[in-house]
Amino acid sequence: MSYSQRLLQQGTSITRLAHQSRFKQVIDALDNQSYQRVLDFGCGDGWLLKVAREQGIIQSGYGVDISDYMLSACEELFSGNQEFEFMKPDEMKNRILPQSCDLILCTETLEHVGNAEGAIADFLPYAKPGAKIIISVPIEVGPSLLVKQIGRYFANLKGRYGYERYRISELVSASLFWDAESFPSSHREDVELRAHKGFDYRKLEKIVKDKIAIERRYFSPFPLLGNLLNSTVVWVGRVKA
Repeated sequence: MSYSQRLLQQGTSITRLAHQSRFKQVIDALDNQSYQRVLDFGCGDGWLLKVAREQGIIQSGYGVDISDYMLSACEELFSGNQEFEFMKPDEMKNRILPQSCDLILCTETLEHVGNAEGAIADFLPYAKPGAKIIISVPIEVGPSLLVKQIGRYFANLKGRYGYERYRISELVSASLFWDAESFPSSHREDVELRAHKGFDYRKLEKIVKDKIAIERRYFSPFPLLGNLLNSTVVWVGRVKA
């Protein structure tokens, strides 16, 4: 079972809903259009690319990830398909032509990097003028965090789901007061590869808006509830002129 299949099929009803809905939200944001070449920055095991290709949304493209394990999973998933290539970030310069992609995906990735602004700058040169860009990250502050931690706790009881623990005081601070900076977290300045604890999407949103012309913002899985009881925020935009 792949990493994505584990997220989508195992865990609890809460965790499955969160992961299934964010995948669907990204696919829906593509508006049933056809894209000639995609760059998926932080492609994981390639599951999103697989779904989009099977639905005829994307024709060819590139998957980029830092993990050898994930890249191997991508190669296996796309075995025999010559239209897709998979590589590490430092290989992009030699393998992807500038301004060659009409779609850029970066889902559930920027929360893990120490320099999100630098990561965005890494993939923007490969976007055609006017290319669509979709970025998603988890919501780890506010009431959403409390619901997610409950779901993660019970999912882990069922076997090796894995999640970061919070002290009661930390959970109160982050979920009730929207303060993810008053306690030790995975988002210290000296941490390059980060986890979810302490991530505040609102800070990243300022960076995204500076780099990309945002056209729409979605919350998942309950769009009408905004950032209160949702697990993910999705930004859809275009390359700035």
